[in-house]
Amino acid sequence: MNRSDSLRPGPDSRMQSPPSHPIVPWTGKPRRGSRHGRPSTAAGFTLIELLIVIAIIGVIAGIAIPQLLRARLSANEAQAIGDSRAVIAAQQTYAASNCGFFADLTNLCRNGADCGGTIGIPEYPDTAPEFIGGDLGRTSPYVKAGYNRTLAPNGTPTTVPDHCDPDSLLDYCYHSEPADVGRTGVRSFSATSAGAIYNDPSGAAIACPVPAETAFLE
Repeated sequence: MNRSDSLRPGPDSRMQSPPSHPIVPWTGKPRRGSRHGRPSTAAGFTLIELLIVIAIIGVIAGIAIPQLLRARLSANEAQAIGDSRAVIAAQQTYAASNCGFFADLTNLCRNGADCGGTIGIPEYPDTAPEFIGGDLGRTSPYVKAGYNRTLAPNGTPTTVPDHCDPDSLLDYCYHSEPADVGRTGVRSFSATSAGAIYNDPSGAAIACPVPAETAFLE
């Protein structure tokens, strides 16, 4: 047998191996879930599924937004009440060193945009602490934490000793009113030299001196 004959392919070797993938005849239309006849791997959302997601988001927003608004209102009111207490304490301490008189808040501070750099009491030591911080010792009116703040004077002394603040006050009211009633606060507050804090549940301005019928907070 010739060597070349042994290398010739036999009749069985001419048979082609089956294709690894079945051949799908072209029908002229792309198969479902494919683009241009090619299988699609991206999963989409139906209109009903999108509407369900939008409805769920709407329900969550309807629950969360009012809760966040109430939390902000409560925080602003708490800040206003806390600042009223701070003003009362600062004014009482100032009066103890100022012949029993009070003063505008800018006279009680040293460090702040509206503070004069010195305390209102003459010869008050530069190394002594200020009576109130610059965040409250500001020119009235000003806005802080969603509330309009105003220190309203209520009478001035006829004479002031030389060693006391020449711009002293006999009495004062520290008002805190919502800048936008219902959005930044609900109630209004007023602190007085007597150490009391009053409130109006409607957020209306409170007169100075505070009327006797005004609700007492603390």
